[in-house]
Amino acid sequence: MRIKSFMACGAAIIALTAAPVMATTINLIDLGGVKGSQAERGFKIAAAYWSSMFTNSAVIDLGVKFSPLDPGIIGSTGSNRVDFATASWARQLNLTKSGSTIDQGIVLPRLTDGGASFITNGTTTTAATATTPAEINDDLSKLAFNPGATTSSQTLYLNSSLVKAIGGSTGQQPGVRDGNVTFSSNFAFDFDPTDGITDDTFDFIGVAIHEIGHALGFVSGVDLLDVYGIGKGPGSGTLGYSLNDTSIYSALDMFRYSTDPTNVVLGTAPVLDLSVGGDKYFSIDGGKTALFGNRFSTGRYNGDGQQASHWKDAPGCAIGNGIMDPTFCYEQTGYVTGLDLAAYDAMGWNLSTDALTYKTTSTAQIYSQFASSVPEPTTWGMMLMGFGLVGATMRRRVTKISYAA
Repeated sequence: MRIKSFMACGAAIIALTAAPVMATTINLIDLGGVKGSQAERGFKIAAAYWSSMFTNSAVIDLGVKFSPLDPGIIGSTGSNRVDFATASWARQLNLTKSGSTIDQGIVLPRLTDGGASFITNGTTTTAATATTPAEINDDLSKLAFNPGATTSSQTLYLNSSLVKAIGGSTGQQPGVRDGNVTFSSNFAFDFDPTDGITDDTFDFIGVAIHEIGHALGFVSGVDLLDVYGIGKGPGSGTLGYSLNDTSIYSALDMFRYSTDPTNVVLGTAPVLDLSVGGDKYFSIDGGKTALFGNRFSTGRYNGDGQQASHWKDAPGCAIGNGIMDPTFCYEQTGYVTGLDLAAYDAMGWNLSTDALTYKTTSTAQIYSQFASSVPEPTTWGMMLMGFGLVGATMRRRVTKISYAA
C-alpha cells in the first residue's frame, strides 16, 4: 500500500507568513496550539532562516501544530510527496542550477540504459531472460540504483516543496500543504537560545529548523523499505507491490553511496547504494568522497537504529554532521553546518551562500539575526497547557530523544 500525505488547507486556518520574505517564501498554517504562543515566534524564526538560505522562486505552505507524540519523539514531520520522473528531476536541476561550486561540479547518477534491468540476488536479470515474475523483484538486501526500465529507477518520490524549487509541476490542487510539522507537548522548550538552553528543556529553534528541513526534502526512500519491506519493521511484508513497479527513492537518495565491501550490490565501488543498513555516505562527486567525512543513518529497524532520513547520529551530544542528525539532547544548542546546506544544494535548492565554505551557525546566532523581525506573542495559549502536562515527567532526566521524519 502506497502511503502518500496530501494535506489540504481549511479555509478557516490562519496563515502565519514567515519574515523576512525572500525569493523563497514559507507560509506557516496553524493547525492547533501555535497561534499567539512562543511556538509561533519560534516557527517563524526557523522558517525565516530557511527562506534566507534559498533563492528559488517558490512558495511553500507548511502546517504547524503543538500536540502529544509518542514517548521519546520530540517532533514529527509529514511531507506531501509526488511521483516525478528521475530524468525530469535531473533536467530541471540543470535548468535551474546556480553558479555554486556544488551545482557546477555535481555528479548525478547515470540515468539511461540500453534495456530494462532488475536486481535479483545480486545479479542482473532482464525482462527477456526472467523465468518467473519473482525474478524481477528487487532483493531488498541487494539494492542499488538501476537506470533501466523499472519504475523505481525511472520515477522519484519527491517532496512537493522540492518540485516547486526546481520549477516542476506538482500536479496538486490549490490549497494542498507541502508538509505538516508537529511538536510534542510532552516536552518543555527554550525559545531563546542566546543565553544558553535552560535545564531540562530543548532548543525549540533547533528542533523547528530540523523538522522544517524534512519538509523541504531531507527524506529517504530507504525508510519505506526498512519499515515495510524487510526484516523486523512494523509493516514488514505488507508493502503489497513489486519494488520495480513503484516510486520509492528521494532526490537525496541520488547521492547515497557506499564502498560496498561485501559486494552485495551491482556495479563497481563506489556504488549508489539504496539498501537498508551498511555504511552509507552523502557524496556530490559520484561516491569518490564523503563530503566533510559524513555518514548517513541506515534504518531504525534493520540498520543502525535511526531513520535513514538523517545524518549518522553523533556520540553523546556533539554537534555531529549537522542540524539533520537524528537525535537531540537536553540543554543542547542546535547548529546548522555546511554539510546540511550542501544536501539541499545538491537536491535542487539554490543557496544564498556557499555551502562548502559556510561557517557552522548556532541557533543563538540565527535567533539574533531574525528575532527582531518576528514580534513577541501576546498570549501563551496551548503552550502553557503543554508545559503543565510535562511538569511531572521532567523530573526524570532523559539524555537523548529522537526525531520522526
